[in-house]
Order: sequence, then C-alpha cells, then structure tokens
Amino acid sequence: MLKLPKVTVTPAKLNWLNQSRRLMNPNELEVLASLMHSIGATRAVETGCHEGRTALVLLHNVSTLRSYVGIDVPPDFDASRLRCPVQHGEIPRDPGHLAVHDDRFRLLVRERGSFDLTPEDIGECDFFFIDGDHSDAGVINDTRLACQCVRNGGIVAWHDYHDLGTVDVREVLHQMYDAGTDIKNAAGTWVAFSVARK
Repeated sequence: MLKLPKVTVTPAKLNWLNQSRRLMNPNELEVLASLMHSIGATRAVETGCHEGRTALVLLHNVSTLRSYVGIDVPPDFDASRLRCPVQHGEIPRDPGHLAVHDDRFRLLVRERGSFDLTPEDIGECDFFFIDGDHSDAGVINDTRLACQCVRNGGIVAWHDYHDLGTVDVREVLHQMYDAGTDIKNAAGTWVAFSVARK
C-alpha cells in the first residue's frame, strides 16, 4: 500500500516534439517540468536517461535550464545483472541520442551507470531525477548521489513509485519517509519528490 502523502502539482503545458510517451504515464513529464519551473532549475541530472527523450522535451520546455546531465549504461550492458526483471528490456541501444544535438546536454555512460560516478563527476545541480536501476540497491545509490549533488532548496524526484510490486522504489521511499524524510507523491502519477534541506 502506498503511504506517501499526495499533493497536487499542476502539470505544465508541454510540447512533446512528437516524441513517444512510452514509459511515462499521463502528466508525469508535465509534473517534472512544473517542479523544475517552481525552483527556476538551471541544472538538471537524470539517471537512466535511456535515449534522451525526457532530456529533449524538458530542455525544449523549461526555459531556465542551462545544463542537463544524462546518465546511463552502454548498449552492451548485460541486462540480466538488473535485479528487477521488468527492466531487462530497457537498455538503450543508443544512450542519449535524442538530446545529444543540444549543447546543454552532457551524456555520462559508464559500465555500471551511476554506480561508477561520484558527486565530483556530476557537480551541484538544482534538480535530480532518479529513473535508472529500480532495485533497492540502485534506488539507494542514486538517492545518496542525488542528496550529495542537489543544492539546498533543489528537488530530488523519483519515477515508478507504485504498488505493482515489480520494482523496489516504493519500499526504499517508504523507509526514507518512516525515517523522517519529507517525500511527497504527485497525485495521479508515479512521481515522488523531496525538497532538499541542507
């Protein structure tokens, strides 16, 4: 059962640039854009950037963005290493290719994805979107990385907070919430988020 408090986040109007909405439910990208607008985000990071669609659409629609770091694994990554079988078909053939033409986009491909990165590799950011390895170890790793990179007042957001039992996002976020972290669920979506307080 979901336990995070739900809040209404008014979805931003987006030009999707004729991109597929695969792997995103209605209003989820719109909610991410609205959260970015709310803090005037200039620098964003995404783990599990896949083909770069989220980066492409957000860079086009969030006028304050000056830098976007996308993180993923190489095309030859052995998907069987992922602990959530539902993600085995999500290894990108050409990581970040939809956004690489934009000078504001920087792609970081590592053998183990975000597990091979430190805060120094990424730098400070305003917004950190966690949508990579959805195992408990992956979500914990990306959350730790995000908390070290996001500035005070910035936002950490997670995708796939749901009750389907196919990923570990819910369990990790519930443990954090029970330990006192202020995390909310954007009502009607699988997006959860927390404002960084340092």
